[in-house]
This record gives sequence, C-alpha cells and structure tokens, in this order.
Amino acid sequence: MAVKRLIILLTALTMIAAVSCKNKEAEPGKIFKTVAEDSTLITNPDEQKPIVVANGKVKRGEYLILEEEGSFNGKKYFRVTIEGVKTTGWINSANVKDGKLKSITVIQDEDLYTRPNIKSDKAGKVKAGQVVFQLEESGEFALIQISGGKEAYILKSSLGSAEDVIKTVSIPGLGKAIITASSQRIPSEGKETWFDPRNAFDGNSKTAWGAGNDGVGESITITLENPASISSISIINGYTWDENNYYSNHRIESLKITSDAGGSVELNFDDNDMEYQTRDCEPNISGKTFTFIINSVYKGKWNGCYISGLKIKANAVRGGFDD
Repeated sequence: MAVKRLIILLTALTMIAAVSCKNKEAEPGKIFKTVAEDSTLITNPDEQKPIVVANGKVKRGEYLILEEEGSFNGKKYFRVTIEGVKTTGWINSANVKDGKLKSITVIQDEDLYTRPNIKSDKAGKVKAGQVVFQLEESGEFALIQISGGKEAYILKSSLGSAEDVIKTVSIPGLGKAIITASSQRIPSEGKETWFDPRNAFDGNSKTAWGAGNDGVGESITITLENPASISSISIINGYTWDENNYYSNHRIESLKITSDAGGSVELNFDDNDMEYQTRDCEPNISGKTFTFIINSVYKGKWNGCYISGLKIKANAVRGGFDD
C-alpha cells in the first residue's frame, strides 16, 4: 500500500513538473523576435503622435523578447523587451522576424534566384560584404532575407565569414582590381555597402566611400592583376549626396599615394568643389598595389570623411616597372 501511494505521489509530481515546464516554455519571455529593419520602440501605438521609448532605438540583427501582441489602427504591433536590458516598448510587426535569425556574410558578388535553382528567374544581386539573414537551406542554396525585407535564394558557396570577403572593381584601362579599405563606416547591419570603398569607383557622385572616423591616416588600397604606371588621378572630394552632407562632413585636403614598388607622391585638393579634381602624379608612380592615404582634411561639423569618386589614369607596364 505504501509503495502504491509512493508511485501515485511520484506520478503526480512528474505531471506537475511537466505542466510547470510547459508553462515556462510558453511564457511570452521565451518567444524571440529579430529586428529586420532599424526601428525605434514606442510607448503608444494607438496614438497618432507616437511617444518614443528612451534608449529604444533597435538595429537590424538585435534580438527582442515578445511580451504581448496587439492591433492598433489596422496594424499589428508587438510589445517587446530588448534582450539583455529592461527597455520595453511596442514595435510594428513588419519590422521584425520570428525567432533568433542567423546573420551571415555574402563573400562575393552573387545573383539571387526566385527558387533554389540556377535556372529559375533572377531576383537581383547582392554585393560581397553585405550581411543577410539565413532563413533556411535547400540543397546547394540558402534562402536569405536582405535589408528591406526582400527574400531570395543564393548559392551557399557565396556565404561565409567576414574574413573571406573579396571585393573587386573594374578600372577602365587597367581591368579588374581587388579593393580594400583601412576602415569603413557601417550605419548598421544590412547597410554594409552604403559607404563601401567600391562606391568610389562606381561613377555615381551620390555614393561614396566613407572612413569610420575623421579620415586622417585612413586609406583605400587597390591591387591590380598586372603592373601599371599611374600618371594622374581624379577625385570627387567629400560626400556629394547634397550640399548639406558635403559641408557637414570632412573633405580631403592632402592625399598620399604609395606603391608596392616603393614609389610615392603627395597631392593637394581644393575645398568647395563638388566636381572631379584632376592632379598629375609627378613623377609617375608604378606598381601592382597602390594605397591612397588621407594626409589631412578640411573639417566639417560631423566626424566623417568621404570620397565620392576616384578615377585613375595609368598605362600598363610591360616586362617590369618603369624607372
């Protein structure tokens, strides 16, 4: 009889523990969301003029803990707590994705596909260095979400760690070149290409390479497939998206060019000029790898320095470097 009572007691305790565990797993605090787009938590989604939560800015890739769901003015909102702190507020459901999504880096420029098949329709392209969310895998492909909410398939071989990223540009007359930068301004996850060094070579004055600080000592380096001799360079100095951005950020006053063959030259540029400025390299500078180093800047009120355009005039060097 005592054994029977013990068995009943243990069974009851097991059931209570199971129910308790189940309830614990179902607690709102155990449901995670991933921020899909930069956003700000608000206190009153039912009001026309939202009140922003103090320290409530959240960046793409951050994790939130779901506390409550609600519908306001025809839109679905989540009341969430930012993981790791006690900051709580409401966020539009369109700005988050379910669960803790894995962030992964695109390591080479690649096509996107509508289905996990290279014969399916193209859905656009992504650039090397961009961080995306990996949603699922399908054979040789992964379904990813890009900043802006777009989902598409990409070859898994084009995904990896940031250390594996290879950035290339095509320079007229010189061919393909590998490009790196000593630093790069990245506003947040998903915006890695906003101030990418490749932007300096894309022919668009509205895009730019942006250094991660005031610019002095920062550099862009290009490595060509074959040796060349640079006779002149032209730059669009500063961030020429508009006049406000141009004057608010630093502009280059002096630029030094060095090569792997040992040559160097220093060039000065004018301020208050949003067009290309051309400077001759005297003497010409030869090599395969060239580094463009910011020596000094004209200061703006913000701590950023940009190049919106960079053109190189050079000749290929046959059979070795020029003297």
